[in-house]
Amino acid sequence: CLREILTACKVVTKVKLDNNRINSLSDIRSVEKNASGITHISLLNNPVKNLMDDAQYISDVRKMFPKLIELDGVALPEKIKFETEEENALPPAQKFAILLDAGPKSAIENFFLQYVKFHDTGGAARGQLGPAYDETALFSAAVSWRANKDTKDKFPAVMPAELIRRNRNFKHCYKAEQRESRLFIGRENVVKELCELGETKHMLKTLNIDTSGMINNHVTAVLSGIIDAPGSYRTFSRSFILAANPANGSYLILNDQLSVIRSSPDTVEKAETQSFENIPSSSGINQAALVKQVREVTKMTDKFCIQCLEAAGWDVQKISGNLQ
Repeated sequence: CLREILTACKVVTKVKLDNNRINSLSDIRSVEKNASGITHISLLNNPVKNLMDDAQYISDVRKMFPKLIELDGVALPEKIKFETEEENALPPAQKFAILLDAGPKSAIENFFLQYVKFHDTGGAARGQLGPAYDETALFSAAVSWRANKDTKDKFPAVMPAELIRRNRNFKHCYKAEQRESRLFIGRENVVKELCELGETKHMLKTLNIDTSGMINNHVTAVLSGIIDAPGSYRTFSRSFILAANPANGSYLILNDQLSVIRSSPDTVEKAETQSFENIPSSSGINQAALVKQVREVTKMTDKFCIQCLEAAGWDVQKISGNLQ
């Protein structure tokens, strides 16, 4: 009977099925197939609610009815979506705020080069990273600071103060309340902590980026290298869970876990002399002068000049033929 009613009412958006003998969600497949536009559904006082935990119940019902906004009389939180519901729909404006410039670098490398650039602005200016984090993003830090006999200059024996109070290393922070207080949840709290981390200067030659394959528009990425901070060198590894939007080539940070150890003089010396695979092609080159040179000949915009130079590895000779 319900199937016939729903078939005749394709525009039904609210369905109330309280006090029935619904033992499984498969019992309401007819509702799913014939009224996919449902936004409100109630299944109160049915056995199915007692056979599943709340999280699984809500998740399974939302999968059946993608447009659902209220279940059992309770408004559902807005889903975080990384794909548009309609195949040809445009991605929501401003959903991802750090966009990637077109160029030869991989999207993920470009993203992180921009990230460290904003991060190294320091202080309140680091708040520019805010739009790159999801509203419910998580941030935490764990620090290990072992000193040997190599304590000198920028290799201190004592952990920097700004890292001590954020350290979730279990050896130093084992009380549940303390660990909970050092897990920062939400964009506003995350950005506040980032702005108070102190000055940093990422040594670009040391940056290394490892990523997983994309699964359901999510990517796990690890950014590592050495930071030249006032008073100390720090070797870091930063694990990110990113949501990717292929439609506009951008990323949103869902989880950010920072691990820091004390750098040793040998590590820094090796980093300063060794070539790394991910070293930006522009390292050690007067970019501004090359951009100006290309701009004067071609009359192109700076952005286009930069793209051409990046594609040529910042070697003007390689594109000289096009400049004549």
